Amino acid sequence: MFILCLFFNITEAQNTNQCANCHMIIRDDLHKSSAMANNKTLQFDAIECLINYLKAHNGTEFSSLAVTDYESKQLTNARTATYLKSEAIPSPMGANLSAFKSEVSAKQTQKDKGGELYTWEEIRTKFEDSNGEITNHNHHNHYRPDAHAPIGVMGDHLHPKGELMVSLRYMNMIMEGNKTGSDNIGNTSIYNSYMVAPQKMNMNMYMLGIMFSPSERLTIMAVQNFIKKDMDLTALMMMDGMPMLHDFSTTSSVLGDLKIGALYGIFNNHKTSFHLNGSVSVPVGDIENYDDTPMMNDMKLPYAMQLGSGTFDFTIGGTFKQNFSNSSWGTQFLSILRTRTNNEGYRLGNSAQLNIWGAYKLSSNFSVSARFLGISEGKIKGMDPELNPTMVTTANTNNYGSDKIKTFIGFNLAFPQTSSLKDLRFGFEAGAPIYENYNGIQMNEDLTLNFGVKYNVL
Repeated sequence: MFILCLFFNITEAQNTNQCANCHMIIRDDLHKSSAMANNKTLQFDAIECLINYLKAHNGTEFSSLAVTDYESKQLTNARTATYLKSEAIPSPMGANLSAFKSEVSAKQTQKDKGGELYTWEEIRTKFEDSNGEITNHNHHNHYRPDAHAPIGVMGDHLHPKGELMVSLRYMNMIMEGNKTGSDNIGNTSIYNSYMVAPQKMNMNMYMLGIMFSPSERLTIMAVQNFIKKDMDLTALMMMDGMPMLHDFSTTSSVLGDLKIGALYGIFNNHKTSFHLNGSVSVPVGDIENYDDTPMMNDMKLPYAMQLGSGTFDFTIGGTFKQNFSNSSWGTQFLSILRTRTNNEGYRLGNSAQLNIWGAYKLSSNFSVSARFLGISEGKIKGMDPELNPTMVTTANTNNYGSDKIKTFIGFNLAFPQTSSLKDLRFGFEAGAPIYENYNGIQMNEDLTLNFGVKYNVL
């Protein structure tokens, strides 16, 4: 099915005109425009794309500029046309601009539809003053700061045909103390069943991502994780018949699992979009990490300290987004399905997560966001025979699986199309759980920080 979708979309893109500015497929005959330069005709899917292209290429001489007349649906001279900006007549890139060969017709349509009238010079001046912000397409306008989801959400947007984006994300998660169910539990209670009590865990994850769109509807992606985990623990040991507490730390770090996937667009207009998410996780992450402990040198580390799943895992889901003049929101559901028992004798639990976010654009470059994340994760099946489940809570498979709700606040920073930094985008988030319900005894999640940089190469 994946191959059929890829073939269909590549064939569709090859047989359809593409906008010279945003690279979208031109499907709307009511708003398409064109420009002639150096005996070459450039096609655009909207008036706003034509104007943004002229703005970005202000040193180029254009012998002719044409826009589609709203009434006759035929191309007319862009410089002599009258323009109506009305929300009642949506355009492909969201600026809601329509052109009229006759000023009388434009005024009559304004009475019926509402909106504001402009001449060619007036509408170009409006674009100059707004840094191109008048364009607010949901997925393909990379210059609006809230066009992408908060940086902690992955696979939230499609790319225009032929675009390649490289991203680097960093996540830091801190866990401190322990809980059973939703209640805190102290070391003394843990020592009734285990020799060692975890105290604090710090996980640093670096995610290198690549996204490429071979067609308008299809974007393929690959993400490689680099992970470092540090855990502080306290052991209750007997020394000459006396109980003694001994603090120690363990560390694991190397590659995590590789994720390869695709996003497939179901529908997309200037305000709303929905696409499917699918990926497979390739088990390149190490699940045989060892470290020295007071009990034994070169001891196998528990499940929580390993860096991969050891299995091919499939993620399926979908993403819905909607944008308005100064705000946007979205939701994404993903489910992770584990396929089999790994070589160490166990399988991580299946999981499901639901993201809901909203963002508000404070300026043409800066937006703030809030996000809720709900996660439900199943128990580990099987067990690693090298791990002693009575040694430490993290070595007991009964202490895995949970339901959590987290909240995040963050911001996105983008740049207008005319800026030399237009291909860069930055994002930041900070979050913490507001609800935790754990199976058995698990570490309490405290703070999560997400930071990321995205760069459009092509």
